[in-house]
Amino acid sequence: MRPLSDNDADLANVLTLVTHERQARDRGWWSILARCYTPEATIQTSWFDGTAAEYIEVSKRVFDHTPSNHRLGQPVIDVNGTRAIVEVPIIIEMRDTFRGVEVDLTSYLRMLHRVEKGDSGWRFAASVAIFDHDTLTPALPTAPPTLRPEDLGGTRPSYRMLRLWMTERGYTVPTDRYGIDRPTELTTLYDAAYGWAGLAR
Repeated sequence: MRPLSDNDADLANVLTLVTHERQARDRGWWSILARCYTPEATIQTSWFDGTAAEYIEVSKRVFDHTPSNHRLGQPVIDVNGTRAIVEVPIIIEMRDTFRGVEVDLTSYLRMLHRVEKGDSGWRFAASVAIFDHDTLTPALPTAPPTLRPEDLGGTRPSYRMLRLWMTERGYTVPTDRYGIDRPTELTTLYDAAYGWAGLAR
């Protein structure tokens, strides 16, 4: 077996960072989660847009009453020296009560990460969610949730059920999040990310 090259080791370490970051978030392991980010790291999701430190503090408050599970697909990792870009397919699963009915919310998205290597190893510098589509289904087929026509009026198909779900729980979910329904914005986002890492697309 050949020894790992420097590039192999970087790829392995970035992959480990990606998987441990989501595990820590889903398990509520906050000290481990904090070590996954640079001091200046930022995060944008459906319901949050700010620093990683703020994200962790808010996550602590919502952890017990807004449970979620993240299923990760195979990441695509591009490394250039001490910077890397990572794209990770994710399925977010939530089961809870919606208007008195037990339901499953499933959101399909991908995370685009900027990752940096420093004295403490690889850490996330910026993370942005890109939404694809979502579904809301009853846990019991005989008990569908009640939806009104105005619930989804004017909402975007890339995260409309997630937005409704979060809004019902008191969160503010802006309409300007990244999604596949706005491809021009995605082109700009990817160009900026890969340019930051000095990588060509």
